Amino acid sequence: MTFDSLSLHPQLLTAAQHCGYTQLTQVQSKVIPVAIEGRDIMVCAETGTGKTAAYTFPMLHRLMNTSRNMGQLNVLVLTPTRELAIQVGESISRYSRETGLSSVAVYGGANINPQRKAINQGVDILVATPGRLFDLIGQHGLELADVNQLIVDEADRMLDLGFVKDIERVKTLVAAHHSTQLFSATFSSGIKALATKMLQTPEWINVAQSTTADLVRQEVYSVDKRRKAELLAELIGRNNWQQVLVFVSTKESAEALHKELKLDGINNAVFHGDKTQGARNRALEQFKAGELRVMVATDVAARGLDIAALPLVVNLELPFAAEDYVHRIGRTGRAGNTGHAISFVALNDEKMLKEIEGLIGEVLPRHIEPGYELGAPLPARYRELQVDSSAKPKVQYKRKKSSGKKPTNSYASRRANKSSR
Repeated sequence: MTFDSLSLHPQLLTAAQHCGYTQLTQVQSKVIPVAIEGRDIMVCAETGTGKTAAYTFPMLHRLMNTSRNMGQLNVLVLTPTRELAIQVGESISRYSRETGLSSVAVYGGANINPQRKAINQGVDILVATPGRLFDLIGQHGLELADVNQLIVDEADRMLDLGFVKDIERVKTLVAAHHSTQLFSATFSSGIKALATKMLQTPEWINVAQSTTADLVRQEVYSVDKRRKAELLAELIGRNNWQQVLVFVSTKESAEALHKELKLDGINNAVFHGDKTQGARNRALEQFKAGELRVMVATDVAARGLDIAALPLVVNLELPFAAEDYVHRIGRTGRAGNTGHAISFVALNDEKMLKEIEGLIGEVLPRHIEPGYELGAPLPARYRELQVDSSAKPKVQYKRKKSSGKKPTNSYASRRANKSSR
C-alpha cells in the first residue's frame, strides 16, 4: 500500500514524497485510514515501525480539512520523556512544513519562558511531557479547552513512570468531544485497563509482533556478573564495533561502566537522568557523528532516542521489567534496517531472562566466551564491579592489589597481558 493511495490532503502527500516515503509501513496502513475518521484508537506497535508518521499525517489532515482559526491549540501529543518530545516535535515540523500549521514541543530541563512565548504567539499542535504541561497550565494559564485530538505516545512508559493520573486529568481539560489515540509497545494488562477507561469504542490495532523477531538478531552471552564490563571491552575490540548503545539499569552503573571503558581506551559517554539536557544533546550528536563508539544509557533517558541505522544494542544489565527489553532493542532494527541485540546474563539474571523470553515468545540462543563463563577465575588486574545491598545501589570499581607496577589501561595492553598468561 502506498501513501498516494490514501485520501490525504495533497500538501501532505507532497510532504511524504519529500521525506522519501512511498510504501506505507504496516502500522501506517492500519492506523491512518482509521485515524482520518477521527475514531479512538489503541495501537500496539514497537519503536521504529513508523508510528509517529502514522498518527501525524492523519492529525494534520484533519486540521487542514476543518474550519478553524489558525494558531488555535487543537492537538495535544503527550510523551513520557523530553527526548521523545523533541523527536516527535521535529517530525511534526518536517511533515507540516508546507501547511502553515504551527507546532511547539515543551519539556522539562529547558527554559520555560521561550516555550511559553511560542505558545502565546499561537500554536496549532502542542507536544508536551506531563510535568512541563502542568507547569504551563498552573503557572502560565495554558488552556486546553479547544483540544479535540489527544495522542499519547509510549503509553506503556507513561504507565511505568506513574503518569496515569496526569493523563486522566488532561482528559478532563480538553474539549468534551475529542478523539484519543494511545500508542504502546506492549499490550500489558495495565495498558488494556487504561485503554478501556479512556477510549470510546476504540479500534484495537496490534502490529508489534512482526518487527522484533524479523529485523533484530537477538542472542545471549552467559557471563560471570563480575566480568561483564571486561567482556564488553573484549568484544568491542575484537569485532571492531564502532557504534554500540549499551543499556544498564542504574545511573551508578552507567558512571562505573563509563570509567571502565575509558581505561580500555574506548571513547564513550553516559546518558542518564542526572545529566543536563545540553550534555545529553551533545553526547547524542557525538554518538550519531561517530565521534563516540559507545553510549552508556539508562532506560528512562534513552526512551525516544532515534539513531538512524544503529547496528547494535547491548544489554549489559537486563531491565527490571520484561517490557523494557522490547523498548531497548527497538533502538536497533528501525525503519526496515536489520539490527543486532546482545544481552549479558549472569546467574542472578536468569529469572528476568525467562520473563523476557516468555514475552517475546522465543528462547534466545546462548553463547559462552571462554574465560568469562560463570565461575571462571578473575584476572589480577580486573576491576570488580561492587554493588552494595542498600536501597539505592552504590557502584564503584575496586582495584585489585597490584605488585607495584604501573597499571596498563589500554585495551591492547589488556589483550597482551591475557595472551601471556
